[in-house]
Amino acid sequence: MGKMTDLMKRSAPDAPGGAASEARQRPSQPPAASQAPPHYEPLRDDYYDEQDQERLVSLYAPGSPEAKRIDILRSQLLFPFHGEPPRTIMIASAAPREGRSLLTANLAVSFARGMQQFVMVLDCHLTDPVMHNLLQVPRQPGLTDFLEQDLPVPDIIHRTPVDKLTVIPAGSPSQRSAEILATDKMAGLLTELRARYKDRYIILDTPPVQAFDDPAVLARMVEGIVYVVLCGETDRELALRGLRALPEEKIVGVVMNDMLGAVSDATAVGGSTEMEA
Repeated sequence: MGKMTDLMKRSAPDAPGGAASEARQRPSQPPAASQAPPHYEPLRDDYYDEQDQERLVSLYAPGSPEAKRIDILRSQLLFPFHGEPPRTIMIASAAPREGRSLLTANLAVSFARGMQQFVMVLDCHLTDPVMHNLLQVPRQPGLTDFLEQDLPVPDIIHRTPVDKLTVIPAGSPSQRSAEILATDKMAGLLTELRARYKDRYIILDTPPVQAFDDPAVLARMVEGIVYVVLCGETDRELALRGLRALPEEKIVGVVMNDMLGAVSDATAVGGSTEMEA
């Protein structure tokens, strides 16, 4: 680990249930046939409310200090001190409500807007997914539909309103998340995506390490891991246990979310971040 770099990010708290809550229903509109896959549903320009826009700083305030600090994190991932940059990056945390999912969304937008390569987000939190809401795509078809129903890969990739950013959402509800993620088929999907989309960085949003087995399984399939901790909230020993459950050689950084005003996916939580790279 190298020196600490301040990456403070601010966000407004969620409304009850959270901006990423499944309770919010999407407007149904016909797809743009010539510009998107047949399952893509364009959403209203006003889909995000003001609180969402404050939280998704990389999308709505790319010139803000908060978004610039997300860009610093992106740059540290793209230009590591040693070795090649990881093209498959897993975002992990020890516990829920530490800012992992919103960091994933902001980081993906930063990648897409700040470089020539494309970026893809995989929502691997199959029991409580949020990426489809945060990045304005339908929840299904998605990852579970590929793993359980053999849907073709192109059918589960959704374009977002952000150029160069695509999402594979969680897909149809499944109670077999750890079982289906710990398969050769999941590992094969990541291998196929890396081979098929050589210009694309792939970011995985995963469940909390201390609550699910999924992150430990997925950690074996990725090249780099960013670990998120909510300062002043997450117990130190809990955070360390979660960190030790992941392969040390793949940890490329630790992001510290601060309660005072950060990008976070928790209700009534804000914060700042630091990255140890």
